[in-house]
Amino acid sequence: MLSDRVYSTLNLFFAIIGYQFATCLAMPIYGGDIMGATNKVTIPYRLFTMLLATIVIVRSFILQKNLTFNLNRTIKLLTFFWALWILRLFYDLEIRFDFDILPDETSRVWMYVFLLCLYSAFSIAVSFDKIDLHLAFRLTAFAITICLLISLIYNPLLLANTEEIMMRVDGNAALGTIAFGQMGLTAIIIGACMMRTEHHTFLKYIIPVFLISVGSLITLRAGSRGPLLSLCCVVAFVIITSNKKPLLGFFLAFLFISFLNFFLRDIIMMIANVAPVLAERLINTSSDDGRTILYQEAIKSFLQHPFFGDRFAIIYSDKTFIYSHNMILDAFMGTGILGGIIFIAMYVSVIMDGYKLIKSDRKKYMWIVLILIQQMAAGMTSSAFYLKPILTILIIFLALSSIDDRLKKKTIKKKYKYETESLPL
Repeated sequence: MLSDRVYSTLNLFFAIIGYQFATCLAMPIYGGDIMGATNKVTIPYRLFTMLLATIVIVRSFILQKNLTFNLNRTIKLLTFFWALWILRLFYDLEIRFDFDILPDETSRVWMYVFLLCLYSAFSIAVSFDKIDLHLAFRLTAFAITICLLISLIYNPLLLANTEEIMMRVDGNAALGTIAFGQMGLTAIIIGACMMRTEHHTFLKYIIPVFLISVGSLITLRAGSRGPLLSLCCVVAFVIITSNKKPLLGFFLAFLFISFLNFFLRDIIMMIANVAPVLAERLINTSSDDGRTILYQEAIKSFLQHPFFGDRFAIIYSDKTFIYSHNMILDAFMGTGILGGIIFIAMYVSVIMDGYKLIKSDRKKYMWIVLILIQQMAAGMTSSAFYLKPILTILIIFLALSSIDDRLKKKTIKKKYKYETESLPL
């Protein structure tokens, strides 16, 4: 029988890297049938993670009948935004008649909202105090290492000559080019953090070098620009948190961004030696108007109904929809000025929580804060908040960690004060 610590930690682990791990493990089993492997893994995997979340919730309520939660600013903002967003979804999907969405698409949205996002986040919240973050880090490092090894074996384009790279490289049918590139960036983050936290030579040098080098190769050859943006945000955040004086950290981060901008052409030429497709896309960014059209549509919808929002997504005539590929624009388009401001405030609050946690215990929290920063930055160029469960889950986890860290500091301070006052004169 597994302990509550193991169940709770596995629950967090699967939220971070579980789907990528499961689909990569299926590739050797199904060989070249990547689509078949993905289809046969996705549903069982979702059922398994829901079962795991249910076990965690039930065991938490059995052991702690009177569960209570301390709320900070981040959790309040997140709750308020989710309430507004659910109202928007309910109105658009169940009440409105001026457009229609396919039933399968509607069911998918509700599944993501209530099961993959909110139910999973609730399971993390009720078991927060039982999660072993160091064990979760080790499991994530193991899983991402296996994913990279399998990708190298079953993705011949990763090791192909530069002249042979004529297209963007994906992981499998479930991991498109953007998700595959983000997985590579996660590997870089885990590898860099292992160098700072591990002591054994194999774990401190050999595995991290493998993760960083192969992760960089995947990030580049995936051909997506979003992971590069996420990487820049992660590095800038590390620079800011590495300095005792916040203003100096922000100044150095500004210099880093200025450096990238000044030497952008040279950097693109270096990228072209490894990933010519990505280099070409970076050069032609201004002429690629695919996302620009979506941004314009989202802004247009918001301006039509700025106070309460217009719709949750951009609707097509075939009853399908697409998000704007920018979560902030989604928030303004769907929930108006109020929802948009709340969403931005929540993002700022999350960054502040992450900053404080790293300052409190860098080794413990660095890796998971950076993964959240990565995912938040990714939301500026792809996906939607309600279709990205890891965001809600990690925001809840880091907010509760911030509360717990603050309460522990207060307890230590009170204990020290009491002991000091109790000393005989």
